Order: sequence, then C-alpha cells, then structure tokens
Amino acid sequence: MISRSNLNIFWSSLYLALFIFGLFSACAPKTSVFSRNGWSVEIDKKNEVLAVNHEDLGLVMKDTRLGSREDNGFRTLSKWTVKQEKDVLIINTKEPEATTWNFEIADERIDISCALDNALLQGVVKPSEGRIPARIESQDNGIMYTSLGHVSARNIYCLFDRETDILIQFSENCSLSRNPTDETLMNVALPVAEGTELSLNPDYYINVLGLKYYKPMPKRFKTAPAGWCSWYCYYMGTTEADMVKETDALAKYLKPYGMEYIQLDACFTRGKEASYLNWTKETFPKNGKWIFQYIKSKGLKPGLWVNAYGANYAHPECAEKYPENYFLRDKDGNLSSACCTADDTEVRLDYSNPEVIEKHLKPMFKILKDDWGLEYLKDAGWGTWIDYYDKNKERAFDPTKGGREIYVEVQEALRQTVGPDVFILGCAMHEVGLCFGIFDGSRTGGDDRAVWYPEKKNRMSMQTYFHSLFGANYLNNITWFCDPDTVMVRNPLTLEEARTVVSAIALTGQLYMASDFMWKLPPGRLDLYRKTIPTTPIVPIDLYPYKIESNKQDGYVWCCPKLKEFPRAIDLKVNAESGIYDVVSVFNWADDEQTKTISLEKDLGLDPEKEYLVFDFWNQKLKEKTKDEITSSIPAHGTCVYFIRSVLKRPQLLATSRHITGAVSTKKLTWDQPHSTLSGSSVIIEGAPYSIFIHVPEGMAVSKVDSEAEILFHKITGDVLEVRFAGHSENKAQNIINWTIKF
Repeated sequence: MISRSNLNIFWSSLYLALFIFGLFSACAPKTSVFSRNGWSVEIDKKNEVLAVNHEDLGLVMKDTRLGSREDNGFRTLSKWTVKQEKDVLIINTKEPEATTWNFEIADERIDISCALDNALLQGVVKPSEGRIPARIESQDNGIMYTSLGHVSARNIYCLFDRETDILIQFSENCSLSRNPTDETLMNVALPVAEGTELSLNPDYYINVLGLKYYKPMPKRFKTAPAGWCSWYCYYMGTTEADMVKETDALAKYLKPYGMEYIQLDACFTRGKEASYLNWTKETFPKNGKWIFQYIKSKGLKPGLWVNAYGANYAHPECAEKYPENYFLRDKDGNLSSACCTADDTEVRLDYSNPEVIEKHLKPMFKILKDDWGLEYLKDAGWGTWIDYYDKNKERAFDPTKGGREIYVEVQEALRQTVGPDVFILGCAMHEVGLCFGIFDGSRTGGDDRAVWYPEKKNRMSMQTYFHSLFGANYLNNITWFCDPDTVMVRNPLTLEEARTVVSAIALTGQLYMASDFMWKLPPGRLDLYRKTIPTTPIVPIDLYPYKIESNKQDGYVWCCPKLKEFPRAIDLKVNAESGIYDVVSVFNWADDEQTKTISLEKDLGLDPEKEYLVFDFWNQKLKEKTKDEITSSIPAHGTCVYFIRSVLKRPQLLATSRHITGAVSTKKLTWDQPHSTLSGSSVIIEGAPYSIFIHVPEGMAVSKVDSEAEILFHKITGDVLEVRFAGHSENKAQNIINWTIKF
C-alpha cells in the first residue's frame, strides 16, 4: 500500500513533469527555415503552409499549401513531415494520401516536383507599385499589353521587381490571378506533377535587354505630362503673339480636361544679341519672363527648350563676356554651333572646365527656375555634344575626362539646381539610359510631322512617332516617361488616322505633348484631345522592345527604334474605381478597309468560360456580347477602341463619355444588392455634358434615376441605359456629381 505522503510526492512529480513537457512544447519552434543560395523556404508546421523568400527580393510567395487539383476545386494535403538532404527540401504528407514533394534549390531557381497526378501548389504573391505583372519576348502574340492598377490575365506568369531589376518567372502552366477578396494580392497556382520551376532572372534590363545604366524611375511625377509644344506649328518662326494666342486657346479649350504645360521650342535665340535669358527682341519684345508669367496667369505651366551645352559667344547669359576656356574648340581652334539652335550664335561649351557649371549653368537655370518660374525643361542636344567633345578633347580644358562622364556631371548639376519640381525631358540621348535617374522623361525617336506617310523616303511623318511609341514602350514608367514626339490630329491626317494617334498614346501612358494650332482646330479634332487627356499612370506589361529590327550600336542601346511591324492591338488592363475590365484598341495599318479579329482568350488572356460585353468607345454604343472573339471592319489607318467587361447578373457601368481609359472621371462606384441600386460619384467638366452607360441585364428595369446635378435625359437602347448630365455641379470646388439608379 502507498502511503498518503508518497502519493502526494507522486502526483507532485507528475504535475511537474507535465508542466515541464508543456513548457518545452510551447517553446518548441513552430517554424523551420531551409536556406540555400540566397533562398529561404520557411515552414509553418502548425498551419502547414510555407513561404518563399529571397535575400534580394524579400517575400516572394506566402501562405503556400500543397494539394491536388480536383473537379470540385483544390484538395489540401496535410500531416506534413519535413527533412533536408543537401540542397533539397523534402515534405511528406500523410492525409488524405501519402505524397512526397521535393524543393531543389539552385542559384537562381527552385525546382519543385511531386509524383502525384494533378499535384498543385497554391500560394499568394503580393505585387505592388514596384513589383508588377510582366510578359517577356517569348510571349509576344502581336498584342501590346499595358496596365492601370493591379491586374492579371491567364497568360501572365511573370513579375518584375523594379527596384532590384529582377524578373520573377513562374512556370508557363501556372495561374497568376487577382485575389477576389484583396485586390492588392495575387493567387498563384502551380501545377507540379511533371515538375515546375520558380526562377529569377537577375539584372533583367541590364543583361537581357542591354541597358547597362538601368535605374528604376524616380518618384518625382506620378504621371507623364500633358501639354503643348510650339515646334510643329510654328517652327523657328514662333512669336510672342503666337504664344499668347495658343495659351489663350489652351486655357479655354483643354486646360479643364487636363492639359498642363505650354512649352516653347527653339526659336528665341536668333541674332548676335540673343541668348537663353535675353530673347530675340524682334519676335519676343517683352522677353521670356513675361511669356512665362502670362502662361502662369492662365493657370498653365511654362516650359522651355534649352540646349544646355551651348551659350552665346559674344553675349553670354551670365556675364558680359566669358573667358575663352569656357568654350570648346576643334583641332584648328574653331568654335562650333550647338545642336539645333536658332542660328550659329550659340556655340558649344567646354564643360571639362568646372567653372562653366558653377558660373554659367547653375546661375542661368536658377534664374529660369526661381525668377522666371520654369516648370518643364526640354533638355536639348541629342547627345551630340558627347561625340564632338570626344573627337576634340585634346583642346579641352581637362582632356583626361571623357564625354559621357562630363555629360552626366552637367545633368546632375542641372537637376540639383532646378530641384525635383521641374520636369526634365531629355531631348534626347542618342544612347539610351546614360541619364536614367536624372531625366524624368526622354525622347525615344526622331522628329515627326502631321502626315501619315513621309512625302519622301526617310523624311518626317507619323510613322516615326509609331516606331518610337511602340519600340520604346518597355521603358515607359519603368526608367522614365517615354516621349515618342508630339501628337498631331490636324489635316491632312484623316479623322481615322488622328484617332489612331491619340488612342495609341493614351493607352500606353507615355508623355503627351500636342502640337496643333489649338485656336483654330475644328471641334471634332479638339474632342480627340478632350477624350484622351489627362495622362494616367499606365505601366507596360510587355517588358521588351516590341519587334525591333535592331536597337544597338557599339554595344549600347540606341534611341530611334525601327520596328518590323506594328502591333495588331493595345490591350490596357484596368483595375480601378471604374471596375475591372480591358480597353482594347484594334488597329488597321493597311491602306484600305480591313476586317480584324481579336480572340478574347488567345490574344487578351481572358477566361473562355465567361461571356463579355463589348462597348465601342468612339461610337459610344454596345457592339455585342461574346465569349470567343471580336470581329471589326476598320477603315484604312484606323482603330476601334472597345471596353470589354465580363457579364454580371446585375447592372454594371460599361463606360463614360469622358476618357478613353474609363478610369478618369469615376471616383466611386457601389452596387447595393438589397436595394437593387447602383450609385456613383463622377468628376465632370464645367459646361460639358457627361454620359454614363449602364448595362441592364434581361429581366431588370430602371425604376428611378436621381442626381444632385441636372439630368438632361436618360434612355435605354437595347439593354444599355445612357444617363446624360449637364456639365454643372453643386460641388464647384471639385466638379463632382453624385448619382443613383434604382432597378
């Protein structure tokens, strides 16, 4: 028999043992980490999920489960055991069946394999402003993809990390789709029965695309500028009166729609007395500061073309006379004209002399910025100063310095002087990328002209514009904002050609500088601008030069790309307050009317199991419902722009009359299911009627349309409701109207 005292000792010892066991169990690690070659796979043993990290990228994938694809969805495998063998992580599962998963880690990839039929790995990735969906050149299908917001498609399986220049590639048979409950996340499903790979392509822009100076785009400006340039209207003949006339017209007709900048191009330094601070008196009697102030008085921002690598030899900008060693001479001692200036009075400077930066460049741009009010600089010269300097540097102040080195020093000093608020457009580096991080934007091609085809071989036309726009789009909003040169819509361009011009630039988000006579542009042409500005923060998905013949010289990527062919369409994928949809511009580059067909699945990566509404933006009407393809008859050199939305069982917004992206005017959109009510908030333009187009499903009818703004009419055509509002709002400060439609 056990005594009471011994029994007490027994129970006390048992309690102590259980306490210690529980304590150690509680303290036992709930996670384990397998690290190799910069990768780490973190195993959450309790929840049986894993996360994949990389030392350069941080989190790559999280909440990842192992399972199999079944007819009724995803079947999770559980009861994990984990072990490591050299470079392989092995996870065994027991329920509902025994399986073995191998994660083999190499330098730049993880190979995943499992013998189970229909083995599927499901996880979550978190794209961001800096980590974006991407396609690579091998995926080219003749359609150029761009994005506005967090988007996905069935044929997108890469992510690009802008900060690190790393391309993250999932296997081609994976599914990378928006998370239905959190649009900032993406679900990834990786079939692994036959083996799959998660790989990295480091230094993607540097090594794969050849941009040795790659830097991610600075965050000084959220969108590319929208403005007007004097050059292709007035060329060297621009006068003060011209600038006043165009400023008045732009302020009246286009400023309310998003036009911001007015930029004067080369023309104002003609004559021996004229310089960048003392303009030609015959054409600009009140001088440049007065012009700047006049532009500002109209609520617009002044911009100026300046070749910073030249100055007036006889009457320079910041002194009565500059020392001789401020100027660059050739081997015979001759001065040379700076590129593209009004005449030969502006000659090349010798920036190997540091005094030229300190006593000329910085003081001049301080005056232009702080005293005159410069807000946009077209930083001219085409990089020709580099070539000239390198050929003649034996006569330079410091011949030990190279032309590229000095060129960057000048631009760094210029940026430091004007600060982050002035938009600097490189115009342009013939060698792409030397001033990444300094320029906010850059020209990407040669000069264009308001004709569709050149009148003579190798002359200017809108063909130059398209080569630049499509060929360099992979740089836009990645390294800088691309400028394919100016937009023009006037005669002799046809209306169809003009629509193609504005549609292409608006759906890529590139720099949008117009150069038409705005004071006399017909209303129909003016409306093309009104429906395509302001610019929006569009990012390319296709991260490769589109079908270029060649873009390198001496190992450097060169501007002015030449394309083998233009894309069949641009597909802008949108995720905004206005909804989740595609805006597709289908082109006809032929010289006669043609029938063009776009496959929703193969061309656009849409779900073949869904039905879609196709709304014609330029004609403001529903074209069709379809599950497979869109066929269009398109005039020569024309385009059709379609909003494509999946059919819902409830009323939904199709489009508005305001902007080609559909995302500019709609600030709020809500469907109240219990009360069958669709409501929204829209930004309108004062004095301009505004329409919304709503799809009304079969079996539903409109019972009431209400708004604080005046409703001009509402009508149903087929199953589309159009509500047109007068261009007036009670909220004058923001021009916002609220509307409600009950069904």
